[in-house]
Amino acid sequence: MKSTLSRLTITLSILVLAACKAALDPEWTLFYTQAMGSETRVEWLSSVAVDSYGNVLVAGDTIRTGANRQQNALLVKHDTNGSLEWAAEYDFAQGQYRSDDNVTDMVVDLDGNTYLVGVQYIVEGEAQRYGSFLMKVDRWGDIEWAKSISAFEDARDIELKNGLLYVTGHTTQVYGLDGSLRLKIAHSEAKAWDIEVDDLGSIYVAGYAAVSKFNSQGGLVWRVDQPEGLSHQASLVVAADGRVVTAHNQSDQSTRVAAISSQGQPLWSKVYQPARQSNGLPGPALIKKDVRGDLVLLSSNVAGRRMVKLSDTGRELWQTSNSNGIVQDFTIGDDGAVYVVGGGTNEKFDRNGNFVAEATMNHGVESTTGSIAKSGDDIYIGYSALRNGTYNFFLAKYIDQ
Repeated sequence: MKSTLSRLTITLSILVLAACKAALDPEWTLFYTQAMGSETRVEWLSSVAVDSYGNVLVAGDTIRTGANRQQNALLVKHDTNGSLEWAAEYDFAQGQYRSDDNVTDMVVDLDGNTYLVGVQYIVEGEAQRYGSFLMKVDRWGDIEWAKSISAFEDARDIELKNGLLYVTGHTTQVYGLDGSLRLKIAHSEAKAWDIEVDDLGSIYVAGYAAVSKFNSQGGLVWRVDQPEGLSHQASLVVAADGRVVTAHNQSDQSTRVAAISSQGQPLWSKVYQPARQSNGLPGPALIKKDVRGDLVLLSSNVAGRRMVKLSDTGRELWQTSNSNGIVQDFTIGDDGAVYVVGGGTNEKFDRNGNFVAEATMNHGVESTTGSIAKSGDDIYIGYSALRNGTYNFFLAKYIDQ
């Protein structure tokens, strides 16, 4: 199967950057749309990544609006200068029925191949159903394979480890890079949102109901049931010694972070209240670890964001908060600096939580989008941003200083 190649639409988007210690101007910014001729399209961005060749990939979906509405998976590749390499669009229905395909996550292997997971809403005649998919696009933009993997909208996360692909939801599934199913672990009563895999192939999954560890053959090692009132969305990290730390939002908009030992025993938990009270929906609870094994927790809503750094034993090292709103993604540099993206306001903090710089878009953005990828000193920030009355992919490159 060949990818669909489309023209690139670039506009010089203005970003306003204020900084306490450094002013970082974008190297370039661009918009991308699949629209051709008089078509109207909306592009929803889900993920940004950098491959081993330094190219930047943007994944999501493209929606052709109007009477012939169609929503397909979309992957776009640019070189490090922002020039379009190719765009790959895929319709799982292949014109036989309607399938709204929505990419939720992607990973890239060392050869530049990209693997996408996503969810589907399918209308076939009078019947309506749901599903999830997995697909592979090679480094030249050709779609090598695409398959449905679930009868639920549950494929939210994908990991690439030890030459295998790991996806979780109502079941945890392991695939070879050729798309062959290697392992399937049923845990429908404990639907998972996030998945991590260690060097030995042990699998860790987290959802609102439970956090579980499976061995590389799929056997349950331990399971820790979660307290009531947690959100479906979860974030999970695994320490080098096998300890697990998870983050969830709670029904009162607070964020709970909790640690579990390598043997499956609860170790500690903490609850952080929102930085500002809001009646709007919260941003995702996000947790990641730095190169030293310390933890960074991000909690947000439309009124504010809170960032907390914890040791691996749960000791609070510092925290900071402001009124900049939703956080959708962040990354941690090798020096411990934290780069935060969400709501069109992007921030950098040093390893001690001191504010360094802020970049605010003056284009409207969809607050449920926002993704960041860092490769060396290159930082790529992506959103669905408003242009000419519709939302398209937006990408900006910064050079870290």
